[in-house]
Amino acid sequence: MAYHPFRNLGLKFLSTCIAAMLWLVVAGERVVERVLRAPVEFQNLPNGLELVGNLPDTVEVRLRGSSGALSRMAAGDLSAVLDLRTARPGRRLFHLTPTQVTVPYGIEVVQVGPSTLTMEFETSGVRVVPVEPDIEGRPAAGFEVTSVTSDPNTVEVAGPESALKRLDAAVTEPVTVTDENRSVREVVTIGVQDASLRLVKPQTAVVTVTISPRRP
Repeated sequence: MAYHPFRNLGLKFLSTCIAAMLWLVVAGERVVERVLRAPVEFQNLPNGLELVGNLPDTVEVRLRGSSGALSRMAAGDLSAVLDLRTARPGRRLFHLTPTQVTVPYGIEVVQVGPSTLTMEFETSGVRVVPVEPDIEGRPAAGFEVTSVTSDPNTVEVAGPESALKRLDAAVTEPVTVTDENRSVREVVTIGVQDASLRLVKPQTAVVTVTISPRRP
């Protein structure tokens, strides 16, 4: 079949115009620099280790690119990824370079600050502690709380060993007995107040508060 250079001439002309317009738009955009905060993501933390202390939530990243590309960046387009596979107990230093920052195509990472992060690691452990129900308020006049029970009455808590040593008990959501004249039974969530600790298995407890007439 013979080649006809003028076949579909209208479509060819339209394609050329669109390509030229796109080139003009891209070429007309200024190359600028902008400083943004990037969330820090931690990967490959070795088993048996815990991150402790004040962890860096974000780092400052200087970016270079077209003004249009930078203005179109969304919150999830930028992150700094820190590989922790070499971590061991104690205070450690980790370098953070531009190659560890994920950005959209066409954006260049010029600088990261701080370029070195100080982090502390501890050996993790597990400890069984009692559950202490949190009771709020007072029964009705002439009545009193005679016993408080929790089922389960113990839970397993995991976290840094130093924090586990300071932990006396797990607590529950408050159970209110204000103006009650009969026993109260509620299903409540169990938790720990230290943010560095966690329950090995998220649990609830059945708390029973026995309320009886006050003894003369």
